[in-house]
Amino acid sequence: MKKIILGKTGLEISTLGFGGIPVQRVSQQEAKITVKTAVERGINFIDTARAYSDSEEKIGLTLQELDKKVYLASKTPAENAEKAYQDVKVSIDNLQVDKIDLYQLHHVSSEENYKDQVTKKNSALQGLMKARSDGLIDHIGITGHSNELLLRAIKENNFATVQFCYNFIETEAEKKLIPAAEERDMGMIAMKPMAGGRLQAPEIALRYILTRDSVIPIPGMESPQEVAENVAAADRTEKLSEEEIEFIEKKREELGDQFCRRCQYCLPCPEGIQIPVVLRVESFLNRMPAKKIKEGPYETFLQAENCIECGKCVEKCPYELPIPRLLQENLELARQKLG
Repeated sequence: MKKIILGKTGLEISTLGFGGIPVQRVSQQEAKITVKTAVERGINFIDTARAYSDSEEKIGLTLQELDKKVYLASKTPAENAEKAYQDVKVSIDNLQVDKIDLYQLHHVSSEENYKDQVTKKNSALQGLMKARSDGLIDHIGITGHSNELLLRAIKENNFATVQFCYNFIETEAEKKLIPAAEERDMGMIAMKPMAGGRLQAPEIALRYILTRDSVIPIPGMESPQEVAENVAAADRTEKLSEEEIEFIEKKREELGDQFCRRCQYCLPCPEGIQIPVVLRVESFLNRMPAKKIKEGPYETFLQAENCIECGKCVEKCPYELPIPRLLQENLELARQKLG
């Protein structure tokens, strides 16, 4: 597989990475086969996180049986230095390595999060900087769903990499974020390349991203078949055909009035509903084990019961989504699959 340099990290990684969320849903044996297949097919960059239940452990156990060089990335949601530093040590134990190549601040989603994780005294970033000085990690990155916050992080230049939502529906990063990261030689990692499972056309979705040589998509994979499909897409070098471009435009039209970009302009809701979380029910179902969803976001999904259809969220949404209707549809889907 073709390789590129991940920005200022200097790491030579495959143009396609491995997203570690879905292996939570399968057994250790199934996870081992999938990860082994990915590495054998040329993928040498694996992204996981402390928040992905047993993903780190499954990946770590598998890597003990492989002799190929694999670059590892993990993440911490910690909001202070001590917890971030401890998360690094836990990740090292789980992944069974002496050092992790890239460690990222996970899901920096609001001004308050940004302060706790990045700028305040004793921030999580300071914890990762100590881990780096102690030789536990090599590089520090940041991830999030807010392009505005990530753009701020890019300009403040504290990170070697930035991980953001990017697919042929969510193209907002193309306007400012990607050019700013390129200007500062930051490594760019594209999460949600399939829009959280909403785009059932992996080849076209990945090739759309791979037209930018500097952006590495990390689709989640839980089976050898998914690995084979994704690697086949990455191996294709020709431009998207007219038919494929037409397919993209059709999908954009179909999803344009129902796809939440997680920009959070709809917040705060007068009834306290975490709208962007509720509108991602299908994404959670596509990527996470049902048990973990019930232990986590399921209670948030149920907040949709409190919607009084005041319409304030619709007024604030830049994409004019029919949010009250989408809240009820997602609530019904959550109850149907998890209730």
